[in-house]
Amino acid sequence: MTKLGFSLNKPGWCSPDDPGAFLDFLADAGVGAVELTLSSSGAFERKMAKAALARGLRITFHMAWDGEAVWGWYRGWNTEAGPRLIEGLLTTLDGWAERQGEPVLVVIHPFDDGCNREHGFATTVVFCRRLVERTRAQNRRVQWVIENMPHDPNVPSRPGDRVEEIDEIVMSVPGLGICWDVGHWYLTRAIDPTWSGPLTDYFVAHVAHTHVHDYTQEQGDHLPPGRGTVPLAASLHRLRTTGYDGWLTLELDLYKALRFGKPQDVVRDALAVVRQAWSGT
Repeated sequence: MTKLGFSLNKPGWCSPDDPGAFLDFLADAGVGAVELTLSSSGAFERKMAKAALARGLRITFHMAWDGEAVWGWYRGWNTEAGPRLIEGLLTTLDGWAERQGEPVLVVIHPFDDGCNREHGFATTVVFCRRLVERTRAQNRRVQWVIENMPHDPNVPSRPGDRVEEIDEIVMSVPGLGICWDVGHWYLTRAIDPTWSGPLTDYFVAHVAHTHVHDYTQEQGDHLPPGRGTVPLAASLHRLRTTGYDGWLTLELDLYKALRFGKPQDVVRDALAVVRQAWSGT
């Protein structure tokens, strides 16, 4: 059975006033999990998470190092108050895990300080290690995964767009998994085939979560699967051979999706493409 998820960290898909309508659609369409962004207040995410769980959907979360997620613990994790802030975060996430009856998975972005790639890489390793170690020490039901980034020649300070960097981060933090963003990986290879090496067996074996979207040079990434040039069937076949049983999470830009039709119709078509690609038919 294909485990399909849908990311709500791109704006516009779900009304903050009435999230139920779109969540009902996702559940009816065969989606089993939604991914939510941890934001500054958390109020919207709490409302969304409660609504999703009420419909039998599982919840995962997404953390970024910029304006998408400006929690106190995120900016202040390495300050004197950092340990207390991280404890609060773990308590919150563990509470959601208890509600859904299974661990909560959280996607982390590598750290970009805007000027020094090596510093960002080192900071990412230290931060991830601290999260994983505190999670284990407190027996919290949280699974952490690091996401590969898209290559952007205009942002040289951002680590994580090379397969070997993600491998090194995970090797340095036992218990940390990988969120393989298939679209980011393909985009990076398409822009500059020499920038990042091919997928390694180590990388694929440590994938615990995926983001699925398409890409074209003209329209960019986060397109609906089937609307671009990402070799989705071949990519998912590589993943399937490892026995992967995690979520295949659509991560779509609503405004790009609207070019192809009504939102719900586009989502249905995209889900069908992912199902077909996963099954290999």
